[in-house]
Amino acid sequence: MSDWVIETRQLSKTFVSGRWHKRHVEAVVDVDLRVGRGEIFAFLGPNGAGKTTTINLLMGFLFPTRGAIRLFGLPPEDHRVRQRIGYLPEQYAYYSFLTAPQLLNFFGRLFRIPREMRQERIERLLRRFGLWEARHKKIGAYSRGMRQRLGLVQALLNDPELLILDEPTSGFDPLGRRRVRDILLDVKRRGVTIFLSSHILSEVELICDRVAIIHRGRIIKQGVLADIVGAHGGYEIAFIDSHGAVTARLKEMNVQVRSDGDACRTFTADESLAQAIVDAIRTHGGRLKAFVPRTRTLEEVFLELVGASAQTGLDSREGGEQ
Repeated sequence: MSDWVIETRQLSKTFVSGRWHKRHVEAVVDVDLRVGRGEIFAFLGPNGAGKTTTINLLMGFLFPTRGAIRLFGLPPEDHRVRQRIGYLPEQYAYYSFLTAPQLLNFFGRLFRIPREMRQERIERLLRRFGLWEARHKKIGAYSRGMRQRLGLVQALLNDPELLILDEPTSGFDPLGRRRVRDILLDVKRRGVTIFLSSHILSEVELICDRVAIIHRGRIIKQGVLADIVGAHGGYEIAFIDSHGAVTARLKEMNVQVRSDGDACRTFTADESLAQAIVDAIRTHGGRLKAFVPRTRTLEEVFLELVGASAQTGLDSREGGEQ
């Protein structure tokens, strides 16, 4: 049996569209992922990057064009795998005429959970997510946040070993996101593996162990969160440039400067360049205000990596057209 809960090798999916003029769209290209037991793994990327397609491949809703997937060492379509997974898609709809206990009872019967255990889990999870008081309401009367909480209850109902969540906090206010974050951390402490995608990177940064960033169907960065964010740390330098001489010199050094009047700031990850910037400030009549070692946020790193990947793709297309 594999040591990995999720393992993909050169996972790729190409869609073909058009009746007469066939167009091939590579949605996922050679994605290699390994997710260990009991970790929270964040799968990040801009809209259209291939996140949901990858999740659909993991769930067995789509078949790969090439490559391999193993969940618990088995193919995703194996019925033994499906019993061990809890899943919440980004887009979902429940029968609006049912109450939450009625809906969850239906799902519990699909999982063949014994009646008494089923009823105990339903009550415990509804209380945990703050939905017990609304148990007699029809789902159609629920707010978006309540429906999202119900979706998470449904995903946890079968006591899964692997939880796959596509944008799990998109419908929540800050208080709701905090509650979900605490629950996911508690679930992790019980040894459950969590694979999630999200656009709320500040939340992801608080709970995840490892991260993979996908752009245009390809993984552009993957690793331990602390290593990825730490590798993009550097030095924030603030200075006064009354005559513009310092800014002019830094532009010659290919250093980007943000300015508001004569108050200026710049950032670099290169220690030797940081020292050269300080020397330029002193030499050209500027006044150093701050020199602060700083770790960048996941959001800053994400924007930098995706921006660089987009520019590389643009450059390669332009080169091919010449």
